[in-house]
Amino acid sequence: MTTGTVFLDGQQNLAALTVPGVYGDIILPTPQLLGTPTNIEGLVGVASWGPLNAVMGVSKPSDMATTFGPPMIRPYDMSSYVSAASQVGGAIGFFCVRVSDGTDLAATANIGGVTITGKYTGVLGNKINVSIQNGSLANSWMPVVGFPGIVPEQFNNITGPTPATGSATFSGQPSNNDVLTIGGTSVTFVTANPVGSQVQIGSSLAVTLSNLLAFLLASSDVNLVKFSYALSSNVLAFSANQFVNSGGSAGASGNSLTLAKVSTAITLSGATLTGGAGTWQTFWNNVASVINSGNAFHGPSQFVIATANVSTVPPTLSTQTTLSGGTDGASNVTDATLMGQDITPRKGMFALRNAGVDCFTLCDLSTVADYAAIASFALSETCYAIFASPSGDTIANCLATITNAGVDTPWFKYILGDWPTFYDSFNGVSRLINPSAFGIGIFGNLSPQLGSLNKPLQGISATQRSTLGQTYSDTELSQINTGRIDVILPPSSSPGGYYFSFASGRNASSNTAANSDIYPRLTNFLIRAAQSKAAGSFVGQLQSIQPNDQTRAKAKALFDGFSAQLASPQVGLGINGQGMIDAWSVQCDLLNNPAPLQALGYLFLYWQVRYLNEVRYFVVKFAGGGNVTITPQSTPPTPSQFLPSANTSL
Repeated sequence: MTTGTVFLDGQQNLAALTVPGVYGDIILPTPQLLGTPTNIEGLVGVASWGPLNAVMGVSKPSDMATTFGPPMIRPYDMSSYVSAASQVGGAIGFFCVRVSDGTDLAATANIGGVTITGKYTGVLGNKINVSIQNGSLANSWMPVVGFPGIVPEQFNNITGPTPATGSATFSGQPSNNDVLTIGGTSVTFVTANPVGSQVQIGSSLAVTLSNLLAFLLASSDVNLVKFSYALSSNVLAFSANQFVNSGGSAGASGNSLTLAKVSTAITLSGATLTGGAGTWQTFWNNVASVINSGNAFHGPSQFVIATANVSTVPPTLSTQTTLSGGTDGASNVTDATLMGQDITPRKGMFALRNAGVDCFTLCDLSTVADYAAIASFALSETCYAIFASPSGDTIANCLATITNAGVDTPWFKYILGDWPTFYDSFNGVSRLINPSAFGIGIFGNLSPQLGSLNKPLQGISATQRSTLGQTYSDTELSQINTGRIDVILPPSSSPGGYYFSFASGRNASSNTAANSDIYPRLTNFLIRAAQSKAAGSFVGQLQSIQPNDQTRAKAKALFDGFSAQLASPQVGLGINGQGMIDAWSVQCDLLNNPAPLQALGYLFLYWQVRYLNEVRYFVVKFAGGGNVTITPQSTPPTPSQFLPSANTSL
């Protein structure tokens, strides 16, 4: 008898069992539809750090400063958009794509026997500093990489060569012109005026071993042996930790140090270094390897790449070296650079494919001929394109631009170029920015069932027009609302309060049933949910012509459950008793899945969703006068009469 056989439902042919026993057939729970985030905004522009043409996520300006660099006052600057958009509210997030004109360079510096290069190009790399400190273990060192705003990276305990050691007995004093050969270099003792490798003797300098070694250590002769030493009585103990000559490295096998006696007045014996292992070249190779690949104490560097050079030089401790030569490659970027290419490797806007952004913009792009391609991309990626006309644009020109651009779609929003002013805290100035930055900002802070109409735009201190004390007339606002464009209103004109806000909440579509901000954003949200893995799990399953078919029933239940969640006040505006949608209907039965279509492999599910309607015109009908008939309330009013209620009818 078989026991313990366990499998997932469908993995075993239950109609062909032959061995008696207990079988465990695990049936997985039905997947649930989940909504995708609608607060992730896409940006394409220039930056001072970060990979090129790759999608990188940031949540706030401080993230942006370390991932792509701080705001800079220049065209196409992504960090400026993040700084402005984040002031609208903190719910927003960003997927950013950096582009360049191809002239960008990474900062570099040499430290000891390695060349340190910024991991990415850009001027932010010019603020990276590198030093070498003592490691925690004996005979080890620790490269330290400092990046602005980030805790320094410490690559601890990289071991160096093992010093060779030895000892010798010294006695006697030299006579004039006596010669001592150390490591192949001869030192001559003279009575006065030493030159080159000569050591003075006599009353001016007593030639003790200590004085001799001090001379050797201070020598600038690259062929002269240098080493550390200790002297006790007449016994010399020395180490090659600082041993440098033209033919070898510290502690290298075969590079022993030998003191040879020539002068009859000097006695040296037992003067050979032994026990050395490793080379400084190996040490620098290890430094580069650890910085690039990490070790037990730290992972690979996030900021630099190290390349080992040919070097026998020991490290200089605690000397901080700053990288230099980094450039952004932003000077010659054009709108075409922002657009990029839709072939592998994708660049510019097309790098956002499959990124899942809810809205996006190409920073400061103004080429009208690109709008049609941008709108097509937005529809294909189920996202909302937010753009604005040039600084100081007129209503008439803006209307003509959107008309002539050939863009008539809900998936494109066009804002009049009445540019707003925001405070750039990094640069310490108030400055203008493209209105699309605040368009991105408001949508990144609104649930998709809400439009931008009359929503406060925090962070704006003025617009070009409000600075002049000008407002928009009703005639101009009528042109804007009917012309498929939008504009930022000053506080005196916003209907709901004294704040800057968008005037129309319209997109570029001429379809009056689909030309609000709500339509593309909520539609995108719902269609992305319908394309999720939960819905995809039905591909490959079986359905039948039986009216109680469980595949169709589960598909209907999947969408009914998600729709009920969206209609619940808990996920919408609970204080008003509203969910994200008004009503829904799901059909998935034999009526829309007849046998001939089933035979072709089709499963049809009809999902209808009624959106909540935005109040655009609040009409108060007022009747007043001495002869107006009033029906008074006979009881005192209660507090609940003054509070919003789900049962209150307007």
